[in-house]
Amino acid sequence: MATIDKEKLRTVFLRKRKMLSEFQADQLSVAISQRFDAFLSEKKIQNVHLFLPITKQREVNTWRILENLGAKQVEAVISRSDLNQNTLTHYLFESKDQLSVNKWGIPEPVSGKQVDVSAIDMVLVPMVVFDRNGHRIGYGKGYYDRFLSECRPDCIKVGLSMMPPIDIIPYTDPYDIPLDYCVTPLKTYEF
Repeated sequence: MATIDKEKLRTVFLRKRKMLSEFQADQLSVAISQRFDAFLSEKKIQNVHLFLPITKQREVNTWRILENLGAKQVEAVISRSDLNQNTLTHYLFESKDQLSVNKWGIPEPVSGKQVDVSAIDMVLVPMVVFDRNGHRIGYGKGYYDRFLSECRPDCIKVGLSMMPPIDIIPYTDPYDIPLDYCVTPLKTYEF
């Protein structure tokens, strides 16, 4: 039953996000980008792993964040999905020329310098919804939970969400990795 509740939450919040107009989603993404930029200024890190947005899912547009990383001389790391193993391989972002869109609409690197998980200082985590304890619901395949479990203990896990948290996600699996922070348009939450 708890799993069904999690599925219902995923469905409801994906629908809410898709109901945003392109303009609304863009404005929320701008606010998140500005808030993240201020957040990043307080951290001393060399690189940030970020997801590139799935446009049809109205995900937070991380292209602005990517541009700001370059201006701050912080390296950007992006991933390619292995659809058979449900795992991610990480690459240094060098240019849009190294990208191709996969079957889910995710821009991914097809070439570039591979980056070991142990070298990643901060991960921006995609999600559908999060709660006040730093738990999140993703898209249900577990890519990011597997990836985050391989990261160094001091790697900073930051969610990006257009919406505020819900009180509690009804059930979290033992392998779910909680966030350290979540940046929304109006507030940065710390857990």
